[in-house]
Amino acid sequence: MDAGDEGEEAGILIMLGVTVFGLLFANLPGFAHVWAAADLLPLQTEIPGPLDSLAWWAGQTFVAWVFNILLIVLFGSALALREGSGDKPGLGWLCLLGLGLAYLFWHGELLTVMALAAMIALPMRALPPVTRWVSLVALIGGTVLIVLAGIGITALLPDTMGLPDLLGLDDARIAAIEAAHQSGFWSHLPHNMATALQFHLVEFFFLGGGVLGLILLGMELVERGFWGGRWPVMPLVISAAIALGIGLPLSGWSAVQAMSVAFAPSQAWEGLMARAFAALLLAYGYAALVVLAIRFRIAEPVQLLFIRAGHLWLSVHVGQIIVLTLLFSGVPGLALFGRLDPAALFAFGVVLTGVQAGAVWLTDRYLRSGPVEWLLDGLANRGFARLRR
Repeated sequence: MDAGDEGEEAGILIMLGVTVFGLLFANLPGFAHVWAAADLLPLQTEIPGPLDSLAWWAGQTFVAWVFNILLIVLFGSALALREGSGDKPGLGWLCLLGLGLAYLFWHGELLTVMALAAMIALPMRALPPVTRWVSLVALIGGTVLIVLAGIGITALLPDTMGLPDLLGLDDARIAAIEAAHQSGFWSHLPHNMATALQFHLVEFFFLGGGVLGLILLGMELVERGFWGGRWPVMPLVISAAIALGIGLPLSGWSAVQAMSVAFAPSQAWEGLMARAFAALLLAYGYAALVVLAIRFRIAEPVQLLFIRAGHLWLSVHVGQIIVLTLLFSGVPGLALFGRLDPAALFAFGVVLTGVQAGAVWLTDRYLRSGPVEWLLDGLANRGFARLRR
């Protein structure tokens, strides 16, 4: 591996480490509440306190949707780097892992659709560069149009239609869902598996093209030396400032819209469209800031932690899904599902961040790779390397 590839690998690992910590906060509401309550504060609590409002607004503004986009792009970048080194990616095993996680733990996992999209993306690397760029722009742009079309339908709905009518989630339905999760996730396994299947169908048919486009984008970023800091500094600084300068106000305004108790379907589309565009801008802005931090060696001890987390990103991500399922809906009677307001959930996330950082440090100290990475590599190569250092 030459110096350029080493720099590219370091950048990808650091950004992957940042992303798995960001995903912890991004996914917490999805484990803690009924799905729609993650993006609509009135469904979580009728009268939120100031701290609840601030915590929920911060989560929606800075992390919601953004780190899922970054994970997909970085998966494409890591895949391109891995293919260049001759290692087998083990996408079939990754797909099976994602299916198992979705049906046994959490329907919101992305690994299945990422693995399937990567199976299509790898052969597309043989296409001419112009064709690849046209393809990824068309795929991402087409998915954005599909999402915006779905959002635009709300503009046609009458304002007399409230949230319970629109989502089919009145107070009684929400209470029933919370009680079901608090009684133990696995006691309702057939229903949970049906929900996971519904989410997979939505991901495949409505978002699959966008996932494929983002993976192709991640591969192209490796080709262009983005993660290794080979882009000129000033264009990075200016583009990051523009992306964050537009993305953060849009995202913040969208979060304020979603906090409104006076919900009006004909106006909801504005905030949702703003969030869709803001998430793409923030994803690029965060990535550019991290690349600049790497280039100027800012906070190098923290970068080292992120490199360790990047090496273990799949184990950390799978561990998050399993642990959060156990905490929020795995233990009958003790499950936290529906019981934490936004401020308490944020504080809980801070504690889990510290636990995750400690787990990353211990795993890297005693193991050669993450347990999940070791398992998938062994299955793909039909032979298991030594795991302990």
